[in-house]
Amino acid sequence: MEPEVREKKIAEWSQKICAELQKVLPSKPNEADFRRVIGRILEDFCAEIGATPIAHSEYTLANGRADAVFNRLVIEYERPGVLKKPPDAATCHSIQQVKGYLEGLAKKERREIGRLAGVVFDGYFLIFVRFVDGKWVEEPPTEVNEHSLQRFLTWLAALSSGIALTSENLNRDFSIEQLRTQNILRRLFQALGAALAQQGGLVSKLFEQWRIFFSEAIDYSEAFGGRKLEPLRKWVQKAGFEVKSPEEAERFFFVLHTYFALLVKLLAWLALSRHLGVKLGAPSFAILATADSETLRRHLEDMESGGIFRAYGITNLLEGDFFSWYLSAWNEKLRTLSASSSSASTSMTPPPSAFCPKRRATCSKSSITTFCPARFATTSASITLLTGWHKGC
Repeated sequence: MEPEVREKKIAEWSQKICAELQKVLPSKPNEADFRRVIGRILEDFCAEIGATPIAHSEYTLANGRADAVFNRLVIEYERPGVLKKPPDAATCHSIQQVKGYLEGLAKKERREIGRLAGVVFDGYFLIFVRFVDGKWVEEPPTEVNEHSLQRFLTWLAALSSGIALTSENLNRDFSIEQLRTQNILRRLFQALGAALAQQGGLVSKLFEQWRIFFSEAIDYSEAFGGRKLEPLRKWVQKAGFEVKSPEEAERFFFVLHTYFALLVKLLAWLALSRHLGVKLGAPSFAILATADSETLRRHLEDMESGGIFRAYGITNLLEGDFFSWYLSAWNEKLRTLSASSSSASTSMTPPPSAFCPKRRATCSKSSITTFCPARFATTSASITLLTGWHKGC
């Protein structure tokens, strides 16, 4: 199923669960009745999105019996009203139960515990639990609403099977034809326009540096004007954009370059975090999932300056490039979209071979071709421009 369709299905089913909860909760059901209602909905959801998880009800493990297991997701149901915010003794007990079930599941099915996840659910609150970089990460109780249920269903969909970090999957999930990508590009484009209106600002200077650099790599006037403008306009329409002038075209490509650079850096951090985080005690990629606006901006700033990668022992990453301009134009919309991009990246599972230079270069080159078709790459130098910053990785 295409990511755009899956996201739409997740939104629809989160609404269905909300509506069902409004019917069920007033009757104050016990845990068993509550579990039957929600369990049936989750199985129907999995069937509709084409996921085929091996679902177990009351799955017996060495340290207890889990209420429900969907492949790599353990769900612990509680009687509605049991969970509290801030957590009380009963809530903490439920969290500990999920941790025990995850440990038991990892041992019984010989899985890596870091690839499992748990959720505690009582109809009023959701608690998300994972084992990340050698320690448990348990989020505070989150009120049940359409947004939190969408996240719950996203976990369920992702954990029904891992998503390999390959060029094909990257192209499928992050190409310009995907709704998530289009939303990110549109917000970046709007933020860039607003920032450029403030002449003399940092973003204006970075954009001008990019124009100079890019003009040295290709025939600049030909790339964004003349005979190439019309086919360029048609291609850009795939991203839901309408460019009417060479000026708008160059802004779009600056935004596209920014998105590609951000995506690859996030994936690099993800791969390092998955394979070296525990050993080195370096910043975990998982911290982005629950970060507030200022915290997320600070982590991304550290990533863009190379600090995150230096923590993993990588000291030759090019720093301070002009694709970090979005941090100077930061706002709530950019925060939401950055969080969306990092969240989508989290579902990828980088194999150890992700650290093989040849495989990494092949994956990167294939992804570039999707973002920028060859007919718009006037010279091979334009590809070098896209990937030059990444050589330091």
